[in-house]
Amino acid sequence: MSFDTYNNPVAKLLTYGDCLDMDLHDWHNYPETVGLTATDIPELIRMATDPTFWEPESDRLEDWAPIHAWRALGQLHAEAAIAPLTQLFQTPDNDWVTEELPRVYAMFGTAAIPVLADYLTNAEHETRARNTAVDCLLNIARSHPESRDACVAPMLQQLEAYAENDIDLNTILIADLLDLKAVEAAPLIEQAFAAETVDEFMVGTWAAIQVELGLKQETDFSPEALKPKIPPEMAEMRQLLAKIDAMNHKPQGFGTTKPQTVKQGKKKKKK
Repeated sequence: MSFDTYNNPVAKLLTYGDCLDMDLHDWHNYPETVGLTATDIPELIRMATDPTFWEPESDRLEDWAPIHAWRALGQLHAEAAIAPLTQLFQTPDNDWVTEELPRVYAMFGTAAIPVLADYLTNAEHETRARNTAVDCLLNIARSHPESRDACVAPMLQQLEAYAENDIDLNTILIADLLDLKAVEAAPLIEQAFAAETVDEFMVGTWAAIQVELGLKQETDFSPEALKPKIPPEMAEMRQLLAKIDAMNHKPQGFGTTKPQTVKQGKKKKKK
């Protein structure tokens, strides 16, 4: 395909570089290095949301352009991009979206909260996409502490539907509420645990959560109450690995192989 429909300075992002060769935490200042301004926002939105860049197994340099574009939109505090970028939440199996867009939305600030709240509470969206919306709210609350209650509110509203929610959604909601020390969420979290609609291996047991929220002390519970259950599939995997390990470490029998002589003395410490 041709990328010549993009004009400078936005077109410079097509050859700006491989993001893996750059610091993933300290982003370049795109408005400064590329010469982007508010007038470029519509073109940047078009680039960031252009699905033709996400072709599977492609190694084109141009494919990094959407990532540069959404970073630039965040740095420009482009509120016009808040709603359009939510369509990227549904991009399948794209870690760049789930890792970076919460940071971008934190740059947009409190103006993004209503859009994210509407997205989160819309059951038509996939769980993975809604999880990203939750993480965006979390990052806004972190970056703008004054917005903490406004970010927590839609999380609580969605957790009220714990019986209908996917377990993964309940789990991410609880995890992010814990991150924000949302003690007010405790009654709902308890109900979700009682209904067994939470992956406690990911967030801890209800007892451990009460300790984390400062509602109880560890001494109030037995060690078993604080230890999360291992998911059945993981327990099966552990059993399989244990059997394989046992097979690879069978004791020597009566064959011709002689056991190694164990030398007495101190062993050198590994450096």
